[in-house]
Amino acid sequence: MPPIIEIIKVNKSFDKQVLVDINFSLLEGQTLGLIGKNGAGKTTLIKIILGFLKANQGEVRVFGLEPRKAAGTIGYLPEHPNYHLLLTGRDYLKYLGMISGVKNLTERLRYILDLVGMTENASRRMNRYSKGMLQRIGLAQAILLNPGLLILDEPLTGLDPSGQKDLRDVIIELQGQGKSILLCSHLLNEVEKVCTDIAIIHQGKIISQGGIDRLLVNENLFELKVSGMSEEAMRQIQEEYKIIETREGSYIYDEKNSGEKEIVLKRLIDLGGAINELKQFKKTLEEYFILCTRGH
Repeated sequence: MPPIIEIIKVNKSFDKQVLVDINFSLLEGQTLGLIGKNGAGKTTLIKIILGFLKANQGEVRVFGLEPRKAAGTIGYLPEHPNYHLLLTGRDYLKYLGMISGVKNLTERLRYILDLVGMTENASRRMNRYSKGMLQRIGLAQAILLNPGLLILDEPLTGLDPSGQKDLRDVIIELQGQGKSILLCSHLLNEVEKVCTDIAIIHQGKIISQGGIDRLLVNENLFELKVSGMSEEAMRQIQEEYKIIETREGSYIYDEKNSGEKEIVLKRLIDLGGAINELKQFKKTLEEYFILCTRGH
C-alpha cells in the first residue's frame, strides 16, 4: 500500500532557506504528530502538502497525486480559521456541504454535529461561540466530505482541559474509522496521547521520526520500585550499578550488559529488598523533544 503522504527531499526557500531536504511519509491509518518550535517550518510544510505553496525542490505526493489534484481527499483545520460568524454553525456547514455537493447532506450534518458535540449549539450564531465551540465546528467542516486524510493544525490550542479531552476523543474516534491524520501541535502531552508516530522538525530539518513508542522507550532503561531496604544498603547498590533515585522508593536503572539486571535484582532481594515493580522506563514526549533539539 503506497503512503498517504510521501515527501522526498523537499526544499523551500523565501528570503532564506525554510525547509532543508525534508523526507517523511504518512501511512494509511497512522496519526503522525508534526512537532517543532515556532519558526521551525511546520506551517510551510503543511502548505506544501495542501498545494498552497510549491516546493523549490523535491517531490510531494498525496494519495499518489500532486497535492493540488488530491485536494478533494483532504480535510483541513487551519490554526486560525475564518468563519462567517453571523451564520449558525449548522447553516455554515450546510452552505459548505451544498457548494461541495455532499450527498444526503441532512443526515451527514446530523452525524458530524453529534460527533463533535455541537448538536445542542448548532442553531446559535457563531459570533456567540466560545473558542472550543469554534474548534469543534472547524473540525466538523474538516470531516464534512468524509476525507481519507485529515490535516489538523493546532486543533487543541486555546481550549481548557475539558475541551482538549473532548476533541482528543473525537480524534481517537476518527482514528478508529481508519482516517490518516497529520496533527501539528505544541501540546506535546496531547500529541503523545493520540499519535502513533512523530516527526520533529527543527530549523527546517526533520531531526527525528518514527513510531512514538519506539522513540520514547529505551530498551536498556528500567524503572524500579523497591521497599524494605536500609538506606546504607540501597546507597551501596546505587553506587555500584549507577542507579538513580527519582523519588522515594523509585529508581531508574541503566542495564549496561545483558543479564546484569537479574544480578541487580538478586542483590536487592539478598539485602532485604522487596521488588514492587520493574518496567521499561519511558520518556515523555516533552523530554524526548528537549533532548533532540538541545544543541542543534
